[in-house]
Amino acid sequence: MQTMGNGNRHKCLIYDGHPTEQLGVVVPLLVDGLADHWRCLYLGDPDTVALIDDALVKRGIDTEREVDRRALVLSSDRSHLHDGRFDPIAMVDGLCTSIDEAVRDGFSGLCATGDMRWELGADDNFDHLLEYEARLERVFREKPLRGICQYRRDILPARAIRDALVTHSAAYIGDTLNRDNLFYIPPELLLDASTTTRAAEQGEWMCQQIVRVLDAERKRDLALAALEDMNRDLERRVAERTADLALANRQLEAFAYSVSHDLRAPLRAIKSFAEIVINDCSDRLCDDGRDYLARITGNAKRMGELIEGMLSLARIAQAPVALADISISEIARDTIAELAAGDASRAVDVVIHDGLRAKGDPVLVRAALANLIGNSWKFTSKRANARIEVGASGSEGDRRIFFVRDNGAGFDMRHADRLFDAFKRLHVDADFPGHGIGLATVERIITRHQGRIWGKAAVDQGATFYFTLPT
Repeated sequence: MQTMGNGNRHKCLIYDGHPTEQLGVVVPLLVDGLADHWRCLYLGDPDTVALIDDALVKRGIDTEREVDRRALVLSSDRSHLHDGRFDPIAMVDGLCTSIDEAVRDGFSGLCATGDMRWELGADDNFDHLLEYEARLERVFREKPLRGICQYRRDILPARAIRDALVTHSAAYIGDTLNRDNLFYIPPELLLDASTTTRAAEQGEWMCQQIVRVLDAERKRDLALAALEDMNRDLERRVAERTADLALANRQLEAFAYSVSHDLRAPLRAIKSFAEIVINDCSDRLCDDGRDYLARITGNAKRMGELIEGMLSLARIAQAPVALADISISEIARDTIAELAAGDASRAVDVVIHDGLRAKGDPVLVRAALANLIGNSWKFTSKRANARIEVGASGSEGDRRIFFVRDNGAGFDMRHADRLFDAFKRLHVDADFPGHGIGLATVERIITRHQGRIWGKAAVDQGATFYFTLPT
């Protein structure tokens, strides 16, 4: 948020409700002022001063040190009110003295802000607000002064808000800055309208304001027309892309059908004939011949598995997602039980957090967890003290972050961008066999649930995969 600069150094902030609503504008002003070596002043009631102090501390400002070196002044002083009365000329003169003192003390100038209800006190003092702000505007032009005058709309007289708008060329409405305030009237017109010349100048100024309003309306109408054109063009492009996507899906279905029927049949024939030769003619083959045939059957088997993986990815990309309330904890326990039953020799320390729940497609989420936990089971196979953990860690909006963690082989994070690419592997088959389909499948499943997945690991120090699902 831009709060300072040479232009529009005199701003007002108009907000409703609790004093905390000023923090988004006032705190950046003070933080920037301290960073630029300006003396910073905040004037308000004691409770609000304490609120500002706490907000500055949370932004990393050592307020005690800044106060000790007189760079920061947090004040509830009301000595400028004489018997409760506010004198705009005396107040402006006092502010000029404070600016000069700040410069003499080695600061670049004074950065001042505060609550106008506290500064002016009684409601009848707001009768002097127009004169005060107009005189103050002149000071901003002539001296090194930056500032924001704060007006809490729900507790101030309506005339105070009106006078704030006509005396500030830039105004925050809430946390939105309007740099071109059409209600603004320069101080030379506000403070002296007694002569015919001044009256003429006021009339000319108002004419200019009317022209600016009309020009702004014209620009707005042009912008709306341009936006409507853009929306129409966007709708057309979306319709075209939707048609292209539908065509691509039909082509993908045709490809999947071709893979399923046209490639698998000859592949099975190659594998079957090779096995017949091994079984029936093995005694007539040399060692090299038997080795070659074993390689043919092994590669045919691997190619068949790759084809099944491709078909699985295609099915997941097109399968409808039926959301239901599911237990991640229960699915994880079922998956571990299946893995343990298939490899009874393994001793793995498994930790599954209780109460892990999400909204998801039961079949697809089960497939995703089977792949993630299956990977952890595989990559901890060379660990004497293998450990797998399934749990949750925080949330992203309305989505909970789940994780599967292990102390297995891990991987080099420099290659993490390849994790979810189909058929890309970070480990060689000799160490850990696989096809590079599992994580690609998981990524597509999580994406179908409008979630995201990412991994963190180090070589020989295990891996953690995080993924989000709606709750």
